[in-house]
Amino acid sequence: MSTHHQFSVLGPLVVQGVHGSVRLGGNRQRILLTLLLLEANRVIGVGRLIEAVWREAPPATVRSQLRICISGLRRLLAAAGVAAVIETHPSGYLIRVPRSQLDLAHFEDLLSRARAESRAGEAEKAVALFRQALQLWQGPVGAGLDSELLETVALKVNEDRLSAIEDRFELELALGRHREVLGELTRHVTENPFQETLCLQLMLALYRSGRTAEALSVYRDTRRQLACELGLEPSEKLRAMERMILDGRSPDDVAPMFVPPVRVPARIVSAPGPQDRIAHLEREIAQLRHAQLHSG
Repeated sequence: MSTHHQFSVLGPLVVQGVHGSVRLGGNRQRILLTLLLLEANRVIGVGRLIEAVWREAPPATVRSQLRICISGLRRLLAAAGVAAVIETHPSGYLIRVPRSQLDLAHFEDLLSRARAESRAGEAEKAVALFRQALQLWQGPVGAGLDSELLETVALKVNEDRLSAIEDRFELELALGRHREVLGELTRHVTENPFQETLCLQLMLALYRSGRTAEALSVYRDTRRQLACELGLEPSEKLRAMERMILDGRSPDDVAPMFVPPVRVPARIVSAPGPQDRIAHLEREIAQLRHAQLHSG
């Protein structure tokens, strides 16, 4: 299956025109286009677009400046010959893009198919589809663009990627590929030390690979980071995994106890004010704990 798209937002913003990669304008133009593409085929209000670009201090002429930016984008897309058009609506703007030309839409479609195969018990097919979906990513959405509102909208998409990674590893472990995924799992835990599901999966993979001391070390490192950075204790599922390992349960008897992926709804309201990374992580952990509590 071809993965060529005219628009790529799963990483640095890229537009492929008829003559190759399109040279985009400055930060404002890139923020506007990224936000429009993240909500492709849906109208985005003028107020949200203004907030995304000009934040809390828009100039008096901001609406005319927005129109100028939109006109510039239209000229750029028309010159590039891409299959997209920016429409003006009474309340805002919409970019109309065929799903086949947007990597985010392709990712969502592959994810939906992967989870359908997983529910049907087709683990191998599901893993292959998860891999295809994750290969579309070239980095975090909105990376390098200075916009709090854009970061908030992108948060849902970036968390969908993490959930897909966790779901894929759950299937890989169920298929007995503990040693095969150790390298990737270790890297993802290093990059996302507060994602307790990934830590749990790495502990299980290490234990089933006969590396008990390293599995317990992952637990200790996770507990220390949660305590030092967030003032939290590990979840009950992580503590239960540690107890089973300490009790010397047979690796084959230690079943996965994965946390259901937390589906965070897309933010459709104004972004919050400035906040540090710790406060943001506290909310993420709180959401995860709430999901655990109500998952039974």
